[in-house]
Amino acid sequence: MITRNNPDVGYMDESTFALLGFSQVVRADGTVYYSGIAPFVGAPPEFTVIGTGSMEDQVLFCLDVLERCLESEMQSLDNLVAVTVYATDMPASMATAEVFAKRFGAAPPSSTWVGVTELAHPDQLVEITATAADLTDGGAK
Repeated sequence: MITRNNPDVGYMDESTFALLGFSQVVRADGTVYYSGIAPFVGAPPEFTVIGTGSMEDQVLFCLDVLERCLESEMQSLDNLVAVTVYATDMPASMATAEVFAKRFGAAPPSSTWVGVTELAHPDQLVEITATAADLTDGGAK
């Protein structure tokens, strides 16, 4: 079974997901996929960008939203198996590695960091996607 969800976690308006044609969370066959989390609140065309000019502030916001999305699915950071970080400034993004290390603690997921020339909004510096294991059906941690 596949389920799709756009949890209300203080992120983008529900209308955003319909307008842009995606779900924030998709659960399928024991895996939960989290769409790219950007440092936005609100809805297009007038998104509010959080942490303009600060890679660390944008990363912290995205990780906070990811954590709330995980909680909405009865998961935690321990369920993460992979994250992908897309950044417009690789040196600035790599300077936030300690933020990730502290947040993930002793059970870090696999990760890929990708440098890109631009993201959805000119003030957006980072976007984070994630994949988690669904352990609610008796899976072992």
